[in-house]
Amino acid sequence: MVPALAALAVGPGLILVHLVWSRDRWREPIGNLLVYVVLGAVCLFPVAFLESALRAPVLSGVVEGVEALPTVVWAFLAIALLEESGKYVVLRLRAARDRHLDEPFDWIVYAVAVSLGFATLENLFYVFEGGLSVGVIRAVSAVPSHALDGTLMGWRLARAHRLRGPAALRERVLALVEPSLWHGAYDWLLMVAAEAQESTGTGLLVAWFLLMVVQWIVCVRRVRKLCREQHVPTPPVALPVELVERLIHRA
Repeated sequence: MVPALAALAVGPGLILVHLVWSRDRWREPIGNLLVYVVLGAVCLFPVAFLESALRAPVLSGVVEGVEALPTVVWAFLAIALLEESGKYVVLRLRAARDRHLDEPFDWIVYAVAVSLGFATLENLFYVFEGGLSVGVIRAVSAVPSHALDGTLMGWRLARAHRLRGPAALRERVLALVEPSLWHGAYDWLLMVAAEAQESTGTGLLVAWFLLMVVQWIVCVRRVRKLCREQHVPTPPVALPVELVERLIHRA
């Protein structure tokens, strides 16, 4: 049972890393890719320590009389911003001295690798605690969500790679802010849905699912555009969006 749970926890992240890596025009060295995956996993520990330290002060309701505020602060700042900041820092520190990172698409490859390193180690803890059902649910939700956040971060840094001055700085700031907002919305909707009444909770879960679909579409369109600019094959996850768009054009 333990090997099966370990495979379920680790498998989704490795599959998604391979999916992005295989679409690079000049595939990055496996050893270098694994360095980013490990760095993403390692940064989980300081992030988890800070989240643990902030949990009680934030969720106890620091601002009295505003019940929703602690949940919003916890989701967007104490979880999303902290986690994305951890990924962002290790990505930028490693990338600064990485001679293999020499084209825009590489930023997406390595940003996703960092994000999925983080997500995979996090997933191990959740799956071993929650069991098979938790592993299955997270394989199609939390792990892909981290990959999408990494895609947005990498895409912004890829744009910064080709820009200079204030324009490049703006993209680097958005590389942290944008995935943090998506991540925070993802967590916040789940938190509120868990505490809401059944009818309201169902509506919030639908909104949460739609949020993931919209983020996936946004990521697919951005990556597809970058792939076309670099003459790189479009990732298979983009095919459903392409098929829908073709049907719309034919109609």
